[in-house]
Formats: sequence, structure tokens, C-alpha cells
Amino acid sequence: MRLIVLVLCLGTLLFYGRAIAGLWSYVIGQPRLDMLLTGLLGGTASAVAAILLWRKRMKTLDWAKDGED
Repeated sequence: MRLIVLVLCLGTLLFYGRAIAGLWSYVIGQPRLDMLLTGLLGGTASAVAAILLWRKRMKTLDWAKDGED
């Protein structure tokens, strides 16, 4: 599961980089709204999925439960 979270985190960086490239396309005068939206939506979805999987993993660990008592 840690590997999946790692891949999702890297995907988040990749998608947000795509969103920044979409913003830059507006600066240079060739707007690409599709690139901007796919970057934002994909990056946010990937980040949320990574956080949810990481929280699920933290709940299964024994040492993480000791601090809740």
C-alpha cells in the first residue's frame, strides 16, 4: 500500500505540473483550458486518494493505536 501511495503522490505532482503548464499557456497567448482542468482535477483526485489510503494504513498499524489510549 505504501507503493501505491507513493505513486499517487508522484501523480499529484505530475498533474499539478500539468495545471501550471496550462496556466502558462494563457501567458504565452495560446490558452489550453483542457490542460488546466485535467491537471487540477487529476492532481486533486490523486492527492485525496493518497491521503485516504495513508489514513487507512495508519489505522491498521499497532504502534499508531497506542497513542490513542
